[in-house]
Amino acid sequence: MTASSCLFESIFSRDYLSTHTVLLLRVELAWLFGALGYCAVSEVKLVLQISEATWDSELTACVTSASALVDGLLAREGLIVPSPTPQVIVDAAKFFAAWDFRRRRDPVGAEAFWVEANRLIGVYVEAERQPYVGSA
Repeated sequence: MTASSCLFESIFSRDYLSTHTVLLLRVELAWLFGALGYCAVSEVKLVLQISEATWDSELTACVTSASALVDGLLAREGLIVPSPTPQVIVDAAKFFAAWDFRRRRDPVGAEAFWVEANRLIGVYVEAERQPYVGSA
């Protein structure tokens, strides 16, 4: 994720803490360092095909919500976002943020973003379930 997650992982071992505790601590550290978000507003604007700065504060809130949604969906699977953040997670967060923004104006049109974000999360979860090459 960010420097905050690197700091967290160097201080605490995941072996001793539950996934839920790890998630909460990472969120708290992210707020402390001001880095809660797996994607940037500029990346979400590309997905939405908008360029106006008018929406930046709303999009920032959408990025925060989208990142929390990613964390929640992965926690349900017993996973957390590693550092550095995999590109598939960045992409899922972009589409969740775009969905959150668009659903306020066009709920039906926003569904495409929801579907793509969930597909990307599914790809990540499935990849994490696969045994690594060379593991027993």
